[in-house]
Amino acid sequence: MGHKELAVLLAVILILIAGIAVAAETKNVRVIIKVNEKFDENVISANNGKVLARGKIFPIVVAELPEKAVENLAKAKGVVRIEKDALVKIFKGKPPSPPGKNKDSSAQPSQQIPWGIDRINATEAWNISNGSASGVIEVAIIDTGIDRDHPDLKDNLAWGVSVLNGIISTKPNAYQDKNGHGTHVAGIIAAVDNEIGVVGVAPAVEIYAIKALGNDGSGWISDIILGIEQALLGPDGVLDSDKDGVIAGDPDDDAAEVISMSFGSSSNVLSLHEALIKAYSYGVVLVAASGNEGALTPSYPAAYPEVIAVGATDKNDDVPSWSNRGVELSAPGVDILSTYPDDDYATLSGTSMACPHVSGVVALIQAAYYNKYGTILPVGNFSDANNSTVRGILHITAEDVNKDGYDSVYGYGIVRADLALKEIS
Repeated sequence: MGHKELAVLLAVILILIAGIAVAAETKNVRVIIKVNEKFDENVISANNGKVLARGKIFPIVVAELPEKAVENLAKAKGVVRIEKDALVKIFKGKPPSPPGKNKDSSAQPSQQIPWGIDRINATEAWNISNGSASGVIEVAIIDTGIDRDHPDLKDNLAWGVSVLNGIISTKPNAYQDKNGHGTHVAGIIAAVDNEIGVVGVAPAVEIYAIKALGNDGSGWISDIILGIEQALLGPDGVLDSDKDGVIAGDPDDDAAEVISMSFGSSSNVLSLHEALIKAYSYGVVLVAASGNEGALTPSYPAAYPEVIAVGATDKNDDVPSWSNRGVELSAPGVDILSTYPDDDYATLSGTSMACPHVSGVVALIQAAYYNKYGTILPVGNFSDANNSTVRGILHITAEDVNKDGYDSVYGYGIVRADLALKEIS
């Protein structure tokens, strides 16, 4: 190669390197900005960014901007904190066999009680409560949406909303489930007792379908935060319509009393934790899947102390190797039959399937307590050991498989719906 050709080659290489450097400098990032009343959104566009979403209850703005502009934005008036947004994903295994296509609801299979529902003795609990409580008790399922026309779910679906990419939409197609995960979780909680398909833990409880995860089962922490916000606001979009300071369990408000979260992330995002703390302070019971990585500790949000972390068990009451340890409770999560899109049914495994068993039992507890006393129980905390809180009841009535008290594998034990409700009755 001559000097001239070498010089040209070097020039091309330098141009490519410069191009890569420029691209790196102008890389956009998605951030969650905690703000106060002094914040002016125009500062985002001034830094070549764009606003993706705004919190209504939570003081956050979600934005996308060049990475090099983040440090400058952090100095702006009214900015309390900037965090990079992070991804979350659903926790499920592959179905053992492909689901069929039951398009015709008149050809639905006869109802059966899935083994998980039977294992936690939910059917015996229905003598006390099936989840019905004059429209006061709702379970918000933050997930991939729901098959809103499913014959085993539609009667219990009170409301649906999508928050994907920060866009709030209550149009039916917006929260339609095109993954299957959200519909499966919903069936475990609230499949109707109607002689077809399956039946859920709380077959008469109302559910909110909040789509915060995309069709591939993944999504952003910022959308989860907006989903929690929607669960608190409810269909009327007002946090405390009668301004009495009572949110969960108030018949004049429509906030969810339970939030079920069958997803997780390795990222500890403070804005998410603060949103969950706020929901917890309002009396909402938070339940999350521990994760399927076989780790010694739960993923987020299950790892937060305000959240009940749920691990999975199989038909032999064994905890599979992939179920994360350090849980608060265990529940059936292997080979679980439940509802699936296209009016169908499928069998899935994962801590995603264990979590809604506990969410359903919480709904039964709160419905039974409300029907008896006209109010709901306080949430409680991880160490509670009496029947004065929801978590306390769950702890003292869980089936201690190892007979050794609390342990990191089973937590307090396998949840028992029948024993939990007997504590109320």
